Amino acid sequence: MPVHYPRKSPRLILAAAVALIVIGGFIIRPVQAEDSDPKQAAVASMETWLHAIDAGKYAESWDEASASFQKTLSAKQWVAALDSVRIPLGKCKDRKLASALHQTEVPSPSGTQKGDFVVAQFNSSFENLAYAVETVSFEKAPDGTWKASGYYIKPKS
Repeated sequence: MPVHYPRKSPRLILAAAVALIVIGGFIIRPVQAEDSDPKQAAVASMETWLHAIDAGKYAESWDEASASFQKTLSAKQWVAALDSVRIPLGKCKDRKLASALHQTEVPSPSGTQKGDFVVAQFNSSFENLAYAVETVSFEKAPDGTWKASGYYIKPKS
């Protein structure tokens, strides 16, 4: 004796499939966004760090830098370097992200350094230098935070 099952509407099946895909997208998307684009988190950390430097908090910027940065120069050397470079430039008037690149190794004085790095360039303007390029490199610390590992300013030609 054949058993008859009620037929499900193709529209109902399609609607359920679409709903599952949409719900799955909302659940999975935030995790993928964090993992797939470390540049966003690193650049946000860079901007916070640069604002501290803009405010003259040079020693605090050293405290917030990576261990490799702190091994390269002391807090006193860092403050002296920024005093000699940033004070003559005057206040930062404008800063815009020009590029950001995620890398797994960067050159260092002791050879190639492996890790998780983001190197960004900002087009910046200061009171006494209308066009400058700030190059900032950050590395991912063991605790997952992004920390400064390099900073360089040059006039834009």
